[in-house]
Amino acid sequence: MTSPSGQRSTARRRAYDPERNRRAVLAAARRLFAAQGYDAVSIRAIAAEAGVTAGLVMSYFGTKDALFREVVGGGAGIGTDVVAHAGSGPERLAQALAHAYLERWDQLTPDDPWPALIRSALTHPPSAAMLREVLEKQVSGPLTRLLDGSATADASAGLVRSILFGVIMERYLFAHEPAHSVPTEKLEPALAAVLAVALQDMPTPADTPDEAQDSGANAVARILTEWQAELPDTDVSALAVFGRLHRCFLRYQTQISRIIEQHGISFAALDVLTALRRAGAPYRRTAGDLATSSLVSTGGITLRADKLEEAGLILRERDEDDRRIVYLRLTDTGLALTDRLIEDHFANELDMLAGLVPAERRRLAALLERLEGSLEVSGQRERKASFDARACEG
Repeated sequence: MTSPSGQRSTARRRAYDPERNRRAVLAAARRLFAAQGYDAVSIRAIAAEAGVTAGLVMSYFGTKDALFREVVGGGAGIGTDVVAHAGSGPERLAQALAHAYLERWDQLTPDDPWPALIRSALTHPPSAAMLREVLEKQVSGPLTRLLDGSATADASAGLVRSILFGVIMERYLFAHEPAHSVPTEKLEPALAAVLAVALQDMPTPADTPDEAQDSGANAVARILTEWQAELPDTDVSALAVFGRLHRCFLRYQTQISRIIEQHGISFAALDVLTALRRAGAPYRRTAGDLATSSLVSTGGITLRADKLEEAGLILRERDEDDRRIVYLRLTDTGLALTDRLIEDHFANELDMLAGLVPAERRRLAALLERLEGSLEVSGQRERKASFDARACEG
């Protein structure tokens, strides 16, 4: 049986247990801040909730501001788990950032103080100042360091912070539609794509000289360096795009050819067969339609069609209403072969893109679309200049 003096000794040990008291104060502060907001909670109220004196709270944390910072920790910031993706480029960093934020706020607990602080900041200037200070430290600071060296570092950091904060406000605090109801698996890639654009000027660590020398992917960089040394007054920067496009196409063509040759056809035949398959039943198009979609002359399509017809994969048939129109149509054999081929073909293409996350693929596709438009405009200017020159000679 425990004596009264023994009970007092146990109570005294609990009363003087610094770590236990500190945990009790943090737990009490977390509950009160979450329930009442930053501005409505006093040190005295936190002490009473924790069962300690206000002086003890002050001795641990100094001020209510310092206590609140301890309570919120890094919950709304950019942690080391996200920063670790920075070396892989803006798309991967954006994906990690979107995932971390949505996961953190999707799993928000009822006693989390962040929503209360944000709501308090709308009407209480000290709360707004506290929120601003925490965001500067936990979000803007890490972002600015990651973007160091970029001409738009401050603007990009501010934009990312605004995007993230806007999502939090719309989705989690005010439950505005459609942001509130969009499933996370759909919102995350969309948010990552927007963040990637905001982070696009982020510097990426350069390869070491030894790595660059050994990497075929950096051959263009070496060529650029050589040209810049030889022709310092000439802008050779376009090579950074077209040199890599050319090398990518050669590698792509090699890997595609390996697949299609397994099915007994050529790279040129692939365009015709897949274009007819995309047309839907009865799987036919004119030679002119095929020439437009593949950037090959009608004569070139005719030569390809001759070989495919000999192989029994397509046939020619005339339009019932206008006998002048001739269609190329997949035979049953051609349709079966094409379906087998495209299954392997698309799997092969996905494998070639495995090094890019979905946001990077979308961004690259958009940039290539713009590049194609630029090339088309350039071609039009060249054709006009050629026409004008011939007119002058005439």
